[in-house]
Amino acid sequence: MNELNELTSRRARRIAYAAYALLGVALGSVQVGYAAAELGQPVWLTVALAVYAYVGGSFGVVAAGNVPRPVDADSVEEA
Repeated sequence: MNELNELTSRRARRIAYAAYALLGVALGSVQVGYAAAELGQPVWLTVALAVYAYVGGSFGVVAAGNVPRPVDADSVEEA
């Protein structure tokens, strides 16, 4: 069994992915709002977007580790 599957449950991963996606939409919306208002982007938003992008790498590793491997058609015996 994959170690990443043992680290977090399927439900916990689903919740984490949804929260991460919603956070990304929220941060992006705030950034677009500041840009549309032609205001300077605040430092907290720059930092939050940088941290969001950095943490995204770990989400990608966990997600990739939970993708099922394709079955080799040659190794499957016909019933």
